[in-house]
Amino acid sequence: MGLKVLAVYPSRCVGCRICEQWCSWKHHGTVSPARSRVTVTRMHRQYVNVPVACSQCSRAPCVAACPVGALQRDGVTGGLALDVDACTGCRLCLESCPRGAIKMDAGSGVPLVCDLCGGDPECAKHCAERALVYEEADKIAGGYQERYLAAVARGRDCS
Repeated sequence: MGLKVLAVYPSRCVGCRICEQWCSWKHHGTVSPARSRVTVTRMHRQYVNVPVACSQCSRAPCVAACPVGALQRDGVTGGLALDVDACTGCRLCLESCPRGAIKMDAGSGVPLVCDLCGGDPECAKHCAERALVYEEADKIAGGYQERYLAAVARGRDCS
C-alpha cells in the first residue's frame, strides 16, 4: 500500500458538518465544531460549502514554523503530531498554514492539528458524500486529472 492522503472535494460537500462532529468526538469525546480539526465553511455568494482540512503538505510549513519543535510529522501515518507539553502556543503554525486548517483550542491554548486519527480519519470515514476522502495518493492525483480533463472537454479554460 502506498502513501495515503486526505483530499477535499468541495463540489461534493452538502454542508452537513458530520466531519466536524466526528473529529471533535474522536479527539475530545464531545461534539464541538470549535474543537474539530476540520471546518466546513459556507461561502454564501458562491452557494458552496468548503471543508477546510489539513492537506498534510509534503514540506509542512507549520512544522518548519514551530520554533520549539513541538510539531512533527508522524513517521507511520504521515499525520501531524503535537507535543502539547513542548508547545508554547505561539501560533506561528496557524500563520504558516496555506489552507488555514489550523486553529487554536480555546480551552487548552494549543493548536488543533490533524493527526489523521492515527491513520483512520473519522472525517473521511463518515463523509457520506465523499467530500473528504482518505486514500492512496496516486488515486487522488488521478481524480484531480480527471476533473481537469472534464473541464477542458466542457470548454473551460483551467489555466
